Amino acid sequence: MSGNIPFEIEEEIIKRVLAVKSLIRFRSVSKQWKSLIDSSEFITHHTFNKSLPQHLLVRYITGATGHRFVSTYACLPEDKYVSIVDDANFPHHKFSPVVPPTVKLLARPFMLDCSHGLVCLHGWTRDPVNRKKKLVVVWNPLIGKSVGIEIPDRADIVIGFGVCPKTSDPKILKISLSVDNEAEATAEVFTLSSGAWRSLPMNKPFKSKSLQFRNTQVVIDGVIYWLAYDNIIDKLRFYSFDLASEEFGEPVDSPYNLAGRSVSLYDISKLNDSLVVLSHHRLVTNLTPKPFCDIWMMLKNGVPKPSFTKLFTVNDVRVNSMIGFRKNGQPIMDRTKTHGYDGELEVYELCSERINGLGIYGSDFMMTSYTESLLLLNHSDSIIHS
Repeated sequence: MSGNIPFEIEEEIIKRVLAVKSLIRFRSVSKQWKSLIDSSEFITHHTFNKSLPQHLLVRYITGATGHRFVSTYACLPEDKYVSIVDDANFPHHKFSPVVPPTVKLLARPFMLDCSHGLVCLHGWTRDPVNRKKKLVVVWNPLIGKSVGIEIPDRADIVIGFGVCPKTSDPKILKISLSVDNEAEATAEVFTLSSGAWRSLPMNKPFKSKSLQFRNTQVVIDGVIYWLAYDNIIDKLRFYSFDLASEEFGEPVDSPYNLAGRSVSLYDISKLNDSLVVLSHHRLVTNLTPKPFCDIWMMLKNGVPKPSFTKLFTVNDVRVNSMIGFRKNGQPIMDRTKTHGYDGELEVYELCSERINGLGIYGSDFMMTSYTESLLLLNHSDSIIHS
């Protein structure tokens, strides 16, 4: 820009730029521009812009046995990542993000969720020295930065992740369901700004023995939600944690009329800024099972106990094959889970009920949607040991 333009005007122009890759390039224009874009105020302003571009991040493996696109001499399965820009040109704008060493340390990573452009994965570490440790990795796919946090390798730990809407600080929540069935669960929170864990008071205590948590979570408006089965009262319930107040919400029962008697499994997902419930059914007609899935959206309506509205039904869909949604509501399907061999990731068109391939081949697909963000820009790749 011309040297005659006051920096205050340049700053207002830069603030209107949404594309992260453009902002990264602008950092090399001048020291003033770099200082502005690197500042915590600018990063926070950019991160919470509602107009940020949206992407779908897909994790999958290649080289699995039976894959029709690789030879018999192929190497062992390899984790792959591809990001698809979720816009009018979908799915033609794809790219492979740079995978940092911290993410590569994960063996068969589980993709937990995304919050404000940061993707959270966890799994066992490939590090031979710390094989008894699990690793939670917070990763910004667009700028290639990540931070790993070690956690104990225990089956009775529930992990939650999200970015605090007030401070833009990434947080990891760790709920320990004690092996003592009569004991109450305990909780700790890790904040990236402190680099340390601290204990949290359980303002809504719950007994360890009664709860079986699903592996999935979603973050909506600064609140983490999980779905858990309470075997004492024989109900599925939503549990929540507010990332700003650091308090647990009142458990909410999942109404039985969502599913009816033919339900086989519940799960939760995220559609734009709303929580959706996947209600899987198996209807038997002429001795032939016909699976389908009802999609319900949670409506808050400013009341403590939310209501639910049915959005649509997807026919001929098996349990766990629906791995996410586009921002227009179209489900993304992993059909390989129904056929038993590697194949192509697919999208379901709601109006026509057609299923179209996305040109991504492999198996064991996982997906999350994320918005462009500058979070972690000032962090170096590292692992924080417990």
